[in-house]
Amino acid sequence: MKKLTAVFFAVIFLFISASATTLDNVIEALRKGDVEKAYYLQKNLPEKEEKLLEILLLLHQDKLTDAELLSGNYIPCNVLYLPGEINALVVNKVTEKLYVIKEKAGVPVIVAEFECVTGKKPGDKLKEGDQRTPEGIYIPLYWRTHLPKIYGPGAFVLNYPNLIDRKILHRGGHGIWIHGMDTPSRPPHSTNGCIVLENKDLKRLKKFITPKETPVIIVDELCKEPFKNFISERNSLVDFVYKWKAAWENSPKDLQTYFSFYSRHFVTDKYNFDSWKKYKKKVTSGKKWIKIKISNLTITRDGRLLSFGRLYLISFDMKYSSNNYNWRGHKLLYVTKEGEKWKILGEESF
Repeated sequence: MKKLTAVFFAVIFLFISASATTLDNVIEALRKGDVEKAYYLQKNLPEKEEKLLEILLLLHQDKLTDAELLSGNYIPCNVLYLPGEINALVVNKVTEKLYVIKEKAGVPVIVAEFECVTGKKPGDKLKEGDQRTPEGIYIPLYWRTHLPKIYGPGAFVLNYPNLIDRKILHRGGHGIWIHGMDTPSRPPHSTNGCIVLENKDLKRLKKFITPKETPVIIVDELCKEPFKNFISERNSLVDFVYKWKAAWENSPKDLQTYFSFYSRHFVTDKYNFDSWKKYKKKVTSGKKWIKIKISNLTITRDGRLLSFGRLYLISFDMKYSSNNYNWRGHKLLYVTKEGEKWKILGEESF
């Protein structure tokens, strides 16, 4: 067995030596959070080098400590992709645990864990005043202070209800925050829907959160999945994002391919699919060229299995340029799978 292991690593070493520059470029781009560069570099790798890159990620995973992984080869799969400087939060409502997740060497790992308190009643939030903590993926919009003492040192205001809550699920309510408390502790499941931490823990948690960037995934159960499945799903979604980007850039010549990335049930705050297509045809008629730059790509997975399937949130900073309009901001794509194809169900921007 030892001889076989030695031969295996010797073969890997020879592969790496033969293609070190290309692989090093991909890995370095991943470490810096430049997903676009890594994506295009990886697509140019020979097939054996693509397989080798997966082996390298697995070897990195083996170097991670038991404390950083949930167990064995299972990883927290509610988080699929994170930029180097951005964390994700996963809140388990049942156990009232809040996990901070960071990507290390291409693998999402838990780097911190906090006790928290959630809603008085179990289940997903449906309407105003039902005392439930909503399930889904949310973004902290800003840090708010100068609040009544009950909120402790301050609060992160989440974007509940998000676009899917409003337009697809028709959920009600508002004012879902992550905040502190005015007592040393609180009983389990005692909030009206907010996520509450002891003040000392909230102050620690604050350093992990970047407003308008850090995804907060609220679930009934933390998802665990084999590493191999995670790699396949993540790569498929990254591929989808950059094909969508290319189709948008080419839309002045070919709008139909761009439209094919969207679900028939697609919504924005202003449009449904048909009215959005009319709007896009109108604005694209004046376009001679479009150029899009994506950075800080984040991909997360909703813990629920909804009537239309599993929901994913793909968010990123975007710079849009064209012959007659420029825009820079943060884009959110709500994505699901229809048959074997990824489709955009909703789209909004900050």
